[in-house]
Amino acid sequence: MPQDDAPAVGFRPFFNPATGEWITYTAIAEDNHGQLVRFTWRSVPGGVITEHIHPRQEERFTILAGQAHFTLNGQEHVAGAGETVIVPAGVPHSEGNPGPAEIEGIVELRPALRAKELHEAFAGLVADGKTTPRGAPRNPLQLGATFWHFRHESRVTSPPIWVQNLMLPPLWALAKVFGVRSYYDRWDSRIPDAGSGHPELPRPDAGSGDNATSGSDSV
Repeated sequence: MPQDDAPAVGFRPFFNPATGEWITYTAIAEDNHGQLVRFTWRSVPGGVITEHIHPRQEERFTILAGQAHFTLNGQEHVAGAGETVIVPAGVPHSEGNPGPAEIEGIVELRPALRAKELHEAFAGLVADGKTTPRGAPRNPLQLGATFWHFRHESRVTSPPIWVQNLMLPPLWALAKVFGVRSYYDRWDSRIPDAGSGHPELPRPDAGSGDNATSGSDSV
Protein backbone atom coordinates (compact mmCIF):
# COMPACT_ATOMS: atom_id res chain seq x y z
CA MET A 1 0.00 0.00 0.00
CA PRO A 2 1.49 3.39 -0.96
CA GLN A 3 2.42 5.51 2.05
CA ASP A 4 3.84 8.56 0.24
CA ASP A 5 1.50 10.91 2.10
CA ALA A 6 2.42 9.54 5.53
CA PRO A 7 4.41 11.67 7.96
CA ALA A 8 7.55 9.98 9.29
CA VAL A 9 6.77 10.87 12.90
CA GLY A 10 4.42 13.14 14.73
CA PHE A 11 1.58 11.21 16.42
CA ARG A 12 1.48 9.34 19.69
CA PRO A 13 -0.50 6.11 19.94
CA PHE A 14 -3.60 6.27 22.12
CA PHE A 15 -5.87 3.61 23.58
CA ASN A 16 -9.65 3.50 23.95
CA PRO A 17 -10.50 1.05 26.76
CA ALA A 18 -14.19 1.07 25.80
CA THR A 19 -13.44 -0.43 22.38
CA GLY A 20 -10.12 -2.13 23.12
CA GLU A 21 -8.30 -0.45 20.24
CA TRP A 22 -4.96 1.31 19.85
CA ILE A 23 -4.74 4.00 17.15
CA THR A 24 -1.68 5.74 15.71
CA TYR A 25 -2.22 8.12 12.79
CA THR A 26 0.01 7.84 9.75
CA ALA A 27 -1.85 10.25 7.44
CA ILE A 28 -4.39 12.99 8.18
CA ALA A 29 -6.43 15.44 6.16
CA GLU A 30 -3.66 18.05 5.95
CA ASP A 31 -1.41 15.54 4.17
CA ASN A 32 -3.72 14.91 1.22
CA HIS A 33 -6.20 17.76 0.82
CA GLY A 34 -8.79 15.94 2.90
CA GLN A 35 -8.84 12.80 0.80
CA LEU A 36 -8.28 10.33 3.64
CA VAL A 37 -7.22 9.63 7.19
CA ARG A 38 -5.08 6.55 7.83
CA PHE A 39 -3.99 4.90 11.05
CA THR A 40 -2.39 1.74 12.33
CA TRP A 41 -4.96 -0.20 14.32
CA ARG A 42 -4.54 -2.77 17.06
CA SER A 43 -7.48 -4.50 18.71
CA VAL A 44 -6.86 -6.31 21.99
CA PRO A 45 -8.60 -9.63 22.80
CA GLY A 46 -12.13 -8.88 23.94
CA GLY A 47 -12.24 -5.57 22.09
CA VAL A 48 -15.58 -4.66 20.51
CA ILE A 49 -16.64 -1.67 18.42
CA THR A 50 -20.44 -1.60 18.52
CA GLU A 51 -22.52 -1.29 15.38
CA HIS A 52 -22.38 2.10 13.71
CA ILE A 53 -22.36 3.75 10.29
CA HIS A 54 -20.16 6.31 8.59
CA PRO A 55 -22.74 8.40 6.69
CA ARG A 56 -20.27 10.06 4.30
CA GLN A 57 -17.13 7.91 4.40
CA GLU A 58 -15.88 4.60 3.06
CA GLU A 59 -13.88 2.61 5.61
CA ARG A 60 -11.20 0.12 4.60
CA PHE A 61 -9.57 -2.40 6.97
CA THR A 62 -6.39 -4.18 5.85
CA ILE A 63 -5.57 -6.93 8.34
CA LEU A 64 -1.88 -7.60 9.00
CA ALA A 65 -2.13 -10.11 11.86
CA GLY A 66 -4.83 -11.91 13.83
CA GLN A 67 -8.45 -12.51 12.89
CA ALA A 68 -10.94 -9.64 12.85
CA HIS A 69 -14.65 -10.42 13.19
CA PHE A 70 -16.96 -8.04 11.37
CA THR A 71 -20.67 -7.65 10.80
CA LEU A 72 -21.72 -5.77 7.67
CA ASN A 73 -25.42 -5.20 7.25
CA GLY A 74 -26.00 -8.02 9.71
CA GLN A 75 -23.79 -10.49 7.85
CA GLU A 76 -20.79 -11.94 9.70
CA HIS A 77 -17.32 -11.87 8.13
CA VAL A 78 -13.93 -12.99 9.42
CA ALA A 79 -10.79 -11.43 7.93
CA GLY A 80 -7.26 -12.69 8.47
CA ALA A 81 -3.79 -11.48 7.62
CA GLY A 82 -3.55 -10.19 4.06
CA GLU A 83 -7.30 -9.64 3.68
CA THR A 84 -9.10 -6.33 3.22
CA VAL A 85 -12.64 -5.46 4.27
CA ILE A 86 -14.30 -2.46 2.63
CA VAL A 87 -17.29 -0.84 4.30
CA PRO A 88 -19.20 1.52 1.98
CA ALA A 89 -20.61 4.74 3.37
CA GLY A 90 -23.88 4.24 5.22
CA VAL A 91 -23.50 0.49 5.81
CA PRO A 92 -24.06 -0.64 9.43
CA HIS A 93 -21.03 -2.52 10.71
CA SER A 94 -19.24 -3.62 13.85
CA GLU A 95 -15.81 -5.06 14.64
CA GLY A 96 -14.66 -7.42 17.35
CA ASN A 97 -11.72 -9.46 18.56
CA PRO A 98 -12.82 -12.59 20.46
CA GLY A 99 -9.14 -13.50 20.90
CA PRO A 100 -6.85 -15.03 21.82
CA ALA A 101 -4.36 -12.81 19.91
CA GLU A 102 -4.26 -9.11 19.11
CA ILE A 103 -5.40 -7.92 15.71
CA GLU A 104 -3.08 -5.62 13.79
CA GLY A 105 -4.16 -3.70 10.75
CA ILE A 106 -4.30 -0.48 8.77
CA VAL A 107 -7.53 1.49 8.56
CA GLU A 108 -8.39 4.19 6.01
CA LEU A 109 -11.42 6.46 5.92
CA ARG A 110 -12.24 8.37 2.74
CA PRO A 111 -12.73 11.31 2.73
CA ALA A 112 -10.96 12.31 5.93
CA LEU A 113 -13.61 14.71 7.30
CA ARG A 114 -13.07 14.98 11.09
CA ALA A 115 -12.35 11.30 11.72
CA LYS A 116 -9.09 12.06 13.54
CA GLU A 117 -10.81 14.32 16.06
CA LEU A 118 -13.70 11.86 16.44
CA HIS A 119 -11.43 8.99 17.51
CA GLU A 120 -9.45 11.28 19.82
CA ALA A 121 -12.63 12.62 21.41
CA PHE A 122 -14.11 9.17 22.04
CA ALA A 123 -10.86 7.89 23.59
CA GLY A 124 -10.32 11.15 25.49
CA LEU A 125 -13.73 11.03 27.16
CA VAL A 126 -13.06 7.49 28.35
CA ALA A 127 -9.60 8.46 29.61
CA ASP A 128 -11.16 11.36 31.51
CA GLY A 129 -13.56 8.96 33.26
CA LYS A 130 -16.64 10.63 31.81
CA THR A 131 -18.27 7.67 30.07
CA THR A 132 -20.02 4.39 30.72
CA PRO A 133 -17.93 1.21 30.31
CA ARG A 134 -19.09 1.07 26.69
CA GLY A 135 -17.91 4.64 25.99
CA ALA A 136 -21.13 6.67 26.05
CA PRO A 137 -20.77 10.06 27.82
CA ARG A 138 -22.54 10.09 31.20
CA ASN A 139 -23.30 13.81 30.95
CA PRO A 140 -26.22 14.29 28.51
CA LEU A 141 -24.78 17.64 27.43
CA GLN A 142 -21.46 16.00 26.55
CA LEU A 143 -23.40 13.33 24.67
CA GLY A 144 -25.15 15.98 22.62
CA ALA A 145 -22.03 18.08 22.11
CA THR A 146 -19.81 15.27 20.86
CA PHE A 147 -22.21 12.91 19.13
CA TRP A 148 -24.03 15.65 17.22
CA HIS A 149 -20.83 17.48 16.27
CA PHE A 150 -19.43 14.28 14.71
CA ARG A 151 -22.71 13.08 13.16
CA HIS A 152 -21.29 13.25 9.63
CA GLU A 153 -18.38 10.99 10.60
CA SER A 154 -20.13 8.31 12.68
CA ARG A 155 -23.59 7.41 13.99
CA VAL A 156 -24.40 4.52 16.30
CA THR A 157 -27.37 2.45 15.14
CA SER A 158 -29.00 2.17 18.58
CA PRO A 159 -31.09 4.08 19.48
CA PRO A 160 -32.45 4.53 15.94
CA ILE A 161 -31.03 7.51 14.09
CA TRP A 162 -34.43 9.21 13.89
CA VAL A 163 -34.53 9.17 17.71
CA GLN A 164 -31.02 10.61 17.82
CA ASN A 165 -32.09 13.34 15.40
CA LEU A 166 -34.79 14.39 17.86
CA MET A 167 -32.73 14.01 21.03
CA LEU A 168 -29.24 15.28 20.19
CA PRO A 169 -29.79 18.78 18.68
CA PRO A 170 -31.42 20.23 21.84
CA LEU A 171 -28.65 18.72 23.98
CA TRP A 172 -26.03 20.13 21.59
CA ALA A 173 -27.63 23.60 21.85
CA LEU A 174 -27.68 23.43 25.66
CA ALA A 175 -24.07 22.23 25.67
CA LYS A 176 -23.02 25.38 23.80
CA VAL A 177 -24.83 27.53 26.36
CA PHE A 178 -23.08 25.82 29.28
CA GLY A 179 -19.66 25.69 27.62
CA VAL A 180 -19.49 21.93 27.11
CA ARG A 181 -17.33 21.32 24.04
CA SER A 182 -17.30 18.53 21.49
CA TYR A 183 -13.50 18.27 21.48
CA TYR A 184 -10.71 19.38 23.82
CA ASP A 185 -7.19 20.21 22.65
CA ARG A 186 -5.63 17.99 25.32
CA TRP A 187 -6.92 14.98 23.38
CA ASP A 188 -4.88 15.87 20.27
CA SER A 189 -2.44 13.01 19.56
CA ARG A 190 -0.19 15.22 17.46
CA ILE A 191 3.33 15.52 18.89
CA PRO A 192 4.28 19.22 18.75
CA ASP A 193 7.35 20.06 16.69
CA ALA A 194 8.23 16.41 16.17
CA GLY A 195 9.37 16.92 12.60
CA SER A 196 6.14 15.60 11.18
CA GLY A 197 5.42 18.64 9.04
CA HIS A 198 2.33 19.36 11.16
CA PRO A 199 3.15 22.39 13.36
CA GLU A 200 0.72 23.25 16.12
CA LEU A 201 -1.79 25.65 14.64
CA PRO A 202 -3.96 28.14 16.54
CA ARG A 203 -7.60 27.04 16.71
CA PRO A 204 -10.57 29.39 16.60
CA ASP A 205 -11.79 28.63 20.13
CA ALA A 206 -8.51 27.55 21.67
CA GLY A 207 -6.51 29.47 24.21
CA SER A 208 -4.03 27.89 26.57
CA GLY A 209 -3.96 24.80 28.73
CA ASP A 210 -7.06 22.61 28.42
CA ASN A 211 -9.15 25.00 26.38
CA ALA A 212 -11.35 23.45 23.76
CA THR A 213 -12.32 23.81 20.17
CA SER A 214 -15.70 22.83 18.83
CA GLY A 215 -15.11 23.40 15.12
CA SER A 216 -18.02 23.96 12.74
CA ASP A 217 -21.36 22.39 13.53
CA SER A 218 -23.03 23.35 10.28
CA VAL A 219 -25.28 20.82 8.62
